[in-house]
Amino acid sequence: MVRKHITEILAAAVVQAVLVTCAGAAELTHGPMIGHTTSTSVRVWVRADGPCHLHVRTVPRAEGNAVLAEKIRLVEADNFCGSVVLKGLSPSTAYGYRILLNNEEKSPSVSQEFTTFPPEQHRGILRVGIGHSLIGPGEQTTWRSIAEKKPDLFILMGDNIYSNTTDPARQRRMYLQFRADPYFRAFAATTPIYAIWDDHDYGANNSDRTQRGKERSLKTFNEIWANPLSQAGQVKGIWTRFTVGGSSFFLLDVRYHRSPNADPDRPGKTMLGAEQRAWLLDRLAASSETFKFIVSGSSWNCGGAESWNHPFLHEYDAILAGIARKRIGGIILLGGDQHFHKIGVRPAESWGGYDLHEWMAGQLWNSEETQKRVGTLRGFGIITIDTKAAPATSRLEFFDEHGKPRLGRRIPYTTPGALRALWDSPPGATKEVPRSSDGELRPATSGPLWEALPATTGETLTEENLKWPVSKQ
Repeated sequence: MVRKHITEILAAAVVQAVLVTCAGAAELTHGPMIGHTTSTSVRVWVRADGPCHLHVRTVPRAEGNAVLAEKIRLVEADNFCGSVVLKGLSPSTAYGYRILLNNEEKSPSVSQEFTTFPPEQHRGILRVGIGHSLIGPGEQTTWRSIAEKKPDLFILMGDNIYSNTTDPARQRRMYLQFRADPYFRAFAATTPIYAIWDDHDYGANNSDRTQRGKERSLKTFNEIWANPLSQAGQVKGIWTRFTVGGSSFFLLDVRYHRSPNADPDRPGKTMLGAEQRAWLLDRLAASSETFKFIVSGSSWNCGGAESWNHPFLHEYDAILAGIARKRIGGIILLGGDQHFHKIGVRPAESWGGYDLHEWMAGQLWNSEETQKRVGTLRGFGIITIDTKAAPATSRLEFFDEHGKPRLGRRIPYTTPGALRALWDSPPGATKEVPRSSDGELRPATSGPLWEALPATTGETLTEENLKWPVSKQ
């Protein structure tokens, strides 16, 4: 009996110690970062230096009271990361906000404000930033240039770190390295950030569903980003969608259920898996938005052993067949992975619909090491969507890391082998073979042939460009 009593006393002491620790001083180490935003809600992410309770509240407006998010605990199992949702907000309204850890307000080191989105079907102007491939060390000054363009939101399209592993310690260290960058921190505290992953932040280079430890990568991804809730459900993955300003954005997961690249291209080979592909086609068919952006970490039209139109052409065509059955208009493809500003167009005659444009912009990395790389084209893209215009327009612009207009290249759409003339071209100025080990076209090595491709600083599409042809019947 005495032993039992002592055990109970010790257990109570441990509980009390935990409560005291959680109730003590806590500091903000990373964030805040604005995540998924709607017309009436905003998700806010932070990381603290230890276990604590997180609150977020809006700064009271003259005509109303502060809005307070539901309190959550930040715990070691999640690396003391977490996000809360502010609800009951007004559409198209600017708010200041404050972070509270253990009920203590933290003095902001950057401007902390956000603007809610308009109602989903609101017709107006929306500016969307796009880019991918972040690597350090070094100040990420590109985010300052992005901020100057005043996008309403930004989509990171994969390779957001180059961990090349599923080890949480390494992934967390690299994520937090750029999350602490002052330029990113200032931008993310005011602008909604959305993200997908690609191979380097999922696992090893060119990794797929056979990647060991992928569940760890999934957990770390969900710790660090504040996306809309994943639509994957029990099958797991990160795919999701959101709608703003008359446009829908479908954020795909091309890794968790991906077949190995080297598998024969036939029915059953997949980037998405059956559940995600069915979800994509169902949601596209249900979407009434003017523009529908499908975001993939792998390129759609621009070639290479990691792209859709070479080793995964069967599934690509199956997706297009589903789109054709429903005659779904307004689709624009967004692709990552290839590190350069490109536009690739799959012609209407290849699938019976309209020209499918793929927009690629990146890379975002900005370290001293990468600045020395020959042919490295750092930068980002800005998409300006105007659904108020008649017809509605979507305009892509390419920018370099300083915010100056950047030339990209228009790449011809290819079926397997059709870029062979480019791949087998003589070495360029670097005297290297004009392709990478996985067959991607590299402007650093293809010399005059790359320069001969049409150059552009972007392009504008209208809703008329993305409509189905009138039936001849």
